[in-house]
Amino acid sequence: MFIHKIQQFLRFYWGAVTKYQLHSPVVFDLAQALVQDQRWYYAFNDIEAIRQQMLKSAVMLHFTDFGAGQASGSVPLRRVARRSASSGQQGQRLFRLANWVQPKSLLELGTSVGVGTMYLASGAKNGRFITLEGAADCAAVAKSNLELLGLTHVEVRSGEFGTTLASALADLAPVDLIYLDGNHRRVATLDYFEQCLAAASDKAVFIFDDVYWSAEMTVAWTEIQNHPRVTVTVDFFDLSLAFINPDFRERQHYRIVPYWWKPWKFF
Repeated sequence: MFIHKIQQFLRFYWGAVTKYQLHSPVVFDLAQALVQDQRWYYAFNDIEAIRQQMLKSAVMLHFTDFGAGQASGSVPLRRVARRSASSGQQGQRLFRLANWVQPKSLLELGTSVGVGTMYLASGAKNGRFITLEGAADCAAVAKSNLELLGLTHVEVRSGEFGTTLASALADLAPVDLIYLDGNHRRVATLDYFEQCLAAASDKAVFIFDDVYWSAEMTVAWTEIQNHPRVTVTVDFFDLSLAFINPDFRERQHYRIVPYWWKPWKFF
């Protein structure tokens, strides 16, 4: 899998552009907001302080493997916070995206211990937010973290996505921002995408994590790019976005890097 990611990174890098090479005003504005805006928000300090506490924790979490890459059993919280949680760079990008979209409703599949959730929720404090997590222990940690930050507009639901997704979509529909980060298998990713698409708003944005994690996830991303309802995709390598906004005049796929890019942060 690591070799695949290296190969895809090189392919991505040589096909990527900076914001100065973008011709779409909307995508230019998005790139400006997500990769050029370097403003620091107080929420970043608060979230990273919670991460540091988790990295020191000796608490054990029990897992049941509902997705890919996580074995069943007990794992220290500090390991989950180090390996499974969103990085600071990725989290800030999630915050800026939520702040840019200003969604009225948000759905996340794959809460983990809530780092990405906190970043998203801090950037969209006026939207109703439901986040789904398969592991009950992780969901409990995430809920506690959200409460520490006063992010009371987020509801954490635990259980297999097969039993929690349909009701979450019914409660949120139409959904404006959907983050799929809970199962890194092609069939499951495409199935969740189709289910969410049926409840998505007219100008919804989908976020995908780890599309280069494995060959099958890269295939799934290609199929999503070619989906008839997807109008534009924007790929930042660590996060990939799919828009179903009919206002885009042409079907386009963008790969974007900032001019100061530090590739080693993705590995």
